[in-house]
Amino acid sequence: MEITPVLFDIDGTLLDLKGAGRKAFVTSVNEVFRLNDDLSYIQFAGNTDLNVLQQVMNHHGRELTPEDCRRFFRFLPEELERAARNAELILYPGVRPLLEALSARHDMILGLVTGNIAACARIKLRQFNLHHHFVLGAFGDDHADRKEIARLALERVRRKISGTGTLGPLFLIGDTPNDIAAAKSIGAVAVAVATGKFNTDDLRAAEADVVLPDLGDTACVMEILAGPQARR
Repeated sequence: MEITPVLFDIDGTLLDLKGAGRKAFVTSVNEVFRLNDDLSYIQFAGNTDLNVLQQVMNHHGRELTPEDCRRFFRFLPEELERAARNAELILYPGVRPLLEALSARHDMILGLVTGNIAACARIKLRQFNLHHHFVLGAFGDDHADRKEIARLALERVRRKISGTGTLGPLFLIGDTPNDIAAAKSIGAVAVAVATGKFNTDDLRAAEADVVLPDLGDTACVMEILAGPQARR
């Protein structure tokens, strides 16, 4: 059987916790490193947690050590859990029916390519009971570079389907130019949604293969992912 992997970004693509992730990061930086920093110079959209942490350390003229990473990424999920309890939770249009439709297909496999560390990705998805749809992924504690995260996700897809099917068309759905670049770096069709900080013109300028206002039209998205034009 030919298997079609569909890889998703999380923030700005599937959902929005309205600043809870940034708040948790700021609090964690202040608590773990005793730095009074509001991270106003950081662009979180399209970034990765490991890269953000490196940017913070660079900003303060400090070296980021493996022990720093371990300490910080142990603390961050606990803080995100706390921040999420009081956050405004927004699930973007069409996300739930689309994931349900994709999960029901035996010829598709759903994964994540996200800048969140794995623990934080699970916390965000659990707010909407979406975590069970994704059988694999690569995360912001795997690598600081989103292109490398995408490459790791593809490796994990190949291992997952080895012996059971062949790799079919590959899709990566995200909301930023960095997601589009990551998709192209692994030969995936770049599907961009304008639910985050970038509008449709921005996403077209970044050379997305498909640009959608959101994932609200399940039939349309399924046609893109499963229709004849997917076999390119």
